[in-house]
Amino acid sequence: MDNKAFNSRLAKTINRDPEETATLIDALGKLMAEIGTGLDSVAVPGFGTFITIKNDENVITDTESGRRTIVPPSIKMHFQPSVVLRKKLSR
Repeated sequence: MDNKAFNSRLAKTINRDPEETATLIDALGKLMAEIGTGLDSVAVPGFGTFITIKNDENVITDTESGRRTIVPPSIKMHFQPSVVLRKKLSR
């Protein structure tokens, strides 16, 4: 499902304007990014938890050339589904 279809379906589900739901979706994305940069997790009851993982800077070595490269630090967000969601999806 693409963003436009998701927006339309959400607007019908909550009985709102598609423009209003597009604004809400955009705000949610910005908030999740802000929370992720703060290295916090977000739990959505009945859905799952978005966990922020920080990978530190490290040095890797190419086995063929022996060249060493520095990999910069990164922040990734991982989703862990709730038990309720896993049960619904496994049916």
